[in-house]
Amino acid sequence: MAQQAAGTQSQPTAVPKRRSGRGINWTAVTYLVPAVIGMLLINIFPILYTFYISLTNRNGPARFAEGKYQITTVENIPWLPDFRNYTRLLGDSGFYIVFGKSVLYAFICVFLFFSVGLTFALILNNPYIKGRGIMRTLMILPWAVPYWITALIWKFLFHDQFGPINQILRGVGLPAPAWLLDGTWAFVAITIVNVWLSYPFFMLILLGGLQSIPDDIYEAADLDGANYWTKLRSLTIPLLRPVALPAIILSIITTLKIFETIWMMTKGGPYSLPGRPGATELLIVWAYNQGFQTNLRFGLTASFSVVVFIMLLVLTLVYTRVTNATKAVYE
Repeated sequence: MAQQAAGTQSQPTAVPKRRSGRGINWTAVTYLVPAVIGMLLINIFPILYTFYISLTNRNGPARFAEGKYQITTVENIPWLPDFRNYTRLLGDSGFYIVFGKSVLYAFICVFLFFSVGLTFALILNNPYIKGRGIMRTLMILPWAVPYWITALIWKFLFHDQFGPINQILRGVGLPAPAWLLDGTWAFVAITIVNVWLSYPFFMLILLGGLQSIPDDIYEAADLDGANYWTKLRSLTIPLLRPVALPAIILSIITTLKIFETIWMMTKGGPYSLPGRPGATELLIVWAYNQGFQTNLRFGLTASFSVVVFIMLLVLTLVYTRVTNATKAVYE
């Protein structure tokens, strides 16, 4: 018995074999599959389909109704697309007019976003101002109201005959312009509306930046004899750069994509010459008019969408580079 017990104790214990590699985490797969499918259907597929349409001859109502469209290819090379819509788009002077006007509009708006937002942020950051909580709530309302409601309200305000703005101007003896019927004034009107909608975003961002600046810096500047404007120019604005620069880039991207406000107010007009872009016909409005309003040039509009997508993608990459938005993901 002792020998059997000793023999039993001397036998090595069987160790289960480990699987080489890592097994599939089916729980994680179960959670990820719906998200991946949704991303493919909502994000990836429309981009790929738009690029496909941009290579076809899908221009005009007849081809759209009959569904007879195909990829246009280089002569004698059936597998090589000729990118006809892209060459047609880049050869259209209207595209450059719309693009230049959109860039100008974006930079004017973002400059005013920053200026107006900084002004109100400085006011709300002043400890001597009473009722700052109520003022902050009231000033954020333009950002909270849906864009289409704001656009309709401002469209009434800018009415050349019955609008309150022109009635006030006439009442004080000033000329009342035809805001939405004149090209220059219509451009001014949509700029004012966009500033009204977007300055609260900058106000909140810059107010948070102001409240993070230590008071010791301003106390040291006061001892050196610096006045208010010197401190604003040399201290406040440079110290706000880390929070202001991402907001500026993000606002440029958003402004270049603006559609509903302009469409509800002017639909891209007024128009001065037939076949030429309207005074307020910016990027997305021009694409919508080309694709769905007049010529039904879906192939050309798709190529335009791809070009705008590449532009906004570059701006987005610059935004993530500046803000280090994805840095924590890889660390």
